[in-house]
Amino acid sequence: MVTRRFARGRRWPVLLLVVALLTALAVHFAGSDGTGGGAARHATAVPACTPWQAAATGPDADPQSSARQFAARSRLAGLKLLSYYPAQAPWSRMWQDWHPGRIDADFARINGLGANAVRLMVHAKTFGYPAPDPARLAELRQTIELAARHGLAVQLTLFDWWDDYSDLAGSDRWAHGVLDPYRDDPRIAFVELKNEVDPGDRAAADWVRHELPVVRQAAGRIPVTVSVTGSDPVARLAALRDVLADDPPDFYDLHYYGEAGYARTVFEAAEAVVAPAPLYIGETGTATGPGDGAAQAQAEAAQDLYLRTVEWAARSAGLPAAAPWIFQDISPGDVPEGASRAPEDLDFGLLRADGSEKPAAASLRAQFTGPGIGTDFNGDLSGGQDGSPDDWTAHDASAAQAFWDPKDGHRTPGSAVLSGTSGDSGQSPSFMVEPVEQPTAAGQRVRLTAWARGVHATGRSTVAITWFDRNGSYLGEDESPPLPAGSSGWRLLSVDSTAPACAAAAVLALKSRGNTGQARFTEVAFTVHP
Repeated sequence: MVTRRFARGRRWPVLLLVVALLTALAVHFAGSDGTGGGAARHATAVPACTPWQAAATGPDADPQSSARQFAARSRLAGLKLLSYYPAQAPWSRMWQDWHPGRIDADFARINGLGANAVRLMVHAKTFGYPAPDPARLAELRQTIELAARHGLAVQLTLFDWWDDYSDLAGSDRWAHGVLDPYRDDPRIAFVELKNEVDPGDRAAADWVRHELPVVRQAAGRIPVTVSVTGSDPVARLAALRDVLADDPPDFYDLHYYGEAGYARTVFEAAEAVVAPAPLYIGETGTATGPGDGAAQAQAEAAQDLYLRTVEWAARSAGLPAAAPWIFQDISPGDVPEGASRAPEDLDFGLLRADGSEKPAAASLRAQFTGPGIGTDFNGDLSGGQDGSPDDWTAHDASAAQAFWDPKDGHRTPGSAVLSGTSGDSGQSPSFMVEPVEQPTAAGQRVRLTAWARGVHATGRSTVAITWFDRNGSYLGEDESPPLPAGSSGWRLLSVDSTAPACAAAAVLALKSRGNTGQARFTEVAFTVHP
């Protein structure tokens, strides 16, 4: 998230998976007979199956780890890290417009979120290349001292905004100039050789093979890593592993911006690819985007759900806490040349540009300081904006009414309403959500319940659990018995399901089809049995 190509396209992995998921649903529902039993008939492709596997996180499970990899695993275990730029001085401007007072105040707030580490990006050209500018090195030294004053270790990301891969002598000189003062320094959590390397770029791959041992020698006992990202991060990690097969890093760093519900399966697959080396999720997040009022509030609720889902996935896969990108939204007017100024690329922060906290900040604080990761997903339908429920996405509802009623509910106000769904016979209007907690093994049992009632209802109104593999291919669905026709009081709908062998994500749906009246849903609960 810190290179010149930056956030352009960063949200596309999420959008592509959502499109795949919705397309699979559309194909399924278009041919469904409404019985919920047509999984085998309507799957459109053979899914890619990533087997469930236990995370290898301890020395007993990972006896072939090198001494450096074992030390890195221990250091990462308790890490609670945030990426950082000042909101008014991002990227290279952090050093060109260096204000220690502003940085000191930000570090105090990062500490207040419960973090114990902060990521600093060092730009080769800005710092002076190949001989680092002593003034810039002094700024870095004081910034590391400020971090330590607030109980924050530092991740150093080197060679940012630099790609002169043929200059091996210059890169060696620059790496030593930056790192030599910090050899074995306990204030440095780890060193990232370079942000988001493309192992398919031969020049970059050759340079990483050369430079990794140079940086490791300069760092001493400090762990050294290389990061990757992409729409298929597991394949990208596998390619990097092959590039570095003769001299692997102390751990691998994955930057994840894919669909949140798929994170658990992706992380397990990634762990298997890089074993016995440890894996760390060094960036993750989603933008709240430009806007204000109701749209902004709903986007911030979605960001909160996304980050909690990815953090749950990391923890359940046996990984350290994932590192959110980024501490604070970035002021568009302060973006330097070479980085995107698009507003939707600048709003990944836990804090807004004015310094106020988004909901995700409170959730991260709860994770970092206790009581832990919240697994709720607006199941009580108490939250919403401008007639749309937070966290839930309307699907196949263009010819129907799908809205949030903040006043009507079962025990408390708030419900999702599907009305006039008797249009296209191939559509099944619904509200969908990916829950934070996902099954962790094939054959695991899950249950979905919701309170629902009909108002002059016709057709078929149910709740359903739909399964997808990690490529977004449809695997099957289980559906509750329907609401009775007509008008009724609140009734509990319930469905049990079993995670299929290739499942990556369970998607929850509140559905109403062929209904000339209304179906109302509230108090949705999803339970994963041990």
